[in-house]
Amino acid sequence: TFLITPFIALIIAQIIKLIILSFQNKFSWKDLDSYGGMPSSHAAFMAAAVYKAYEGFGLSSPIFAILVFLTFIVLRDAAGIRMTIGKHAKVLNSLIKDLPDDLEEKYPHLEPRQGHTYFQILIGLLLGLLIAIIL
Repeated sequence: TFLITPFIALIIAQIIKLIILSFQNKFSWKDLDSYGGMPSSHAAFMAAAVYKAYEGFGLSSPIFAILVFLTFIVLRDAAGIRMTIGKHAKVLNSLIKDLPDDLEEKYPHLEPRQGHTYFQILIGLLLGLLIAIIL
């Protein structure tokens, strides 16, 4: 279950994300493997992995410690770098819209939803922990 549980948490988080998007009338099947949004599937995955490491190896285990460190890196990336990339995408999309139509069509639309808010990460962590405890 150490390997399977985090993936189950990730899949459930992605399905919840699709359900939330459908209530917002923003549903798209391509969002099944998208970045950003509520809840963070990265956080759910890492929380489930950390809990299973704790359960299987204990708090003093090197495996548990490594997973905690990796979790901080993954979540910092989600809230920091990827969120910044999303902000850059919004600005670039606005600049492209200001171009004349013949130039505008040369540039692709960039996806602005890349990162996570801290709240989305927190919900993802709680979801992953809950799923790991249940499984």
